[in-house]
Amino acid sequence: MIWIGGAAPLPQTHMVTRLITAAIGVVIALIVLFLHNTPVLPIAAGIVSALALYELLRANKLLRYHLSAAAALIYAFLLPLVQVGIVARYRSMMIVAVLCCILFDYVRHQKKMSDKTFFTILATMFLIPPAMASAVTLNKTHEIHGIAYLVLALGGAWIADSGAYFIGSAFGKAKLCPEISPKKTIIGFIGGIVTNVVFFIVFNAVYCSFMTKKGVPMGVNWFATILVGMVCAIFGTLGDLTASTLKRQLNIKDYGDIMPGHGGVLDRFDSVLLVLPFFTAFVQATNFFELA
Repeated sequence: MIWIGGAAPLPQTHMVTRLITAAIGVVIALIVLFLHNTPVLPIAAGIVSALALYELLRANKLLRYHLSAAAALIYAFLLPLVQVGIVARYRSMMIVAVLCCILFDYVRHQKKMSDKTFFTILATMFLIPPAMASAVTLNKTHEIHGIAYLVLALGGAWIADSGAYFIGSAFGKAKLCPEISPKKTIIGFIGGIVTNVVFFIVFNAVYCSFMTKKGVPMGVNWFATILVGMVCAIFGTLGDLTASTLKRQLNIKDYGDIMPGHGGVLDRFDSVLLVLPFFTAFVQATNFFELA
């Protein structure tokens, strides 16, 4: 974004930048989803996981602990790649190796690495990578419906966020959490939940009709559809607010600038961090798409 004469860019310019970045992101996401049964999906999840973790470590000024940071970033990238299949047998070994590196670094830097720093590294490492790796697990949950589950989970985070943004901008006045996220409104939050429920209902209706025409008779648990749509919107907002709270405490505006108009990778995927694991756990425990 170019500034002319030192003046701040116009809001319209910022919106155009956001839309262009979003359009590029949608194209990339569609390509990854189209190739969901190839190594492209776990590699993409690994890249997002590593970039988001890198941004969080950098924001907390933890990259100076080179061994711990390197081990955590390698783990973040590799975890989605060893989430399912025959390579999953090596996942526990990798976790133990990474923990040993971090523990060794803690002992080595005992005079300057505080217990808060040590546990912050562990917390970030066991928050972001498993969340992104669950995208791969979700895709492999069902041979036929896996990709539909993945689309619903990602949509469950981003559709609610978009619905809350536009509805809140148009009608919202009362702030939801003014000290954390001044732009979020109560009307926007409710609008995001409603938008998400509509998205889940429409998607499931179209998907059910499409699969039935392809000779795969199936039904939809409509109660679960509405419930999960609501919960995903709430969890997505919680993840967003948590990331915003941390930014306030760290006194930063965004986690990065890799996505013009949106900030860093974590700024875009913060709402996914709770939605993906929740949706994966829900699908594994229930029969979301019922046989007709």
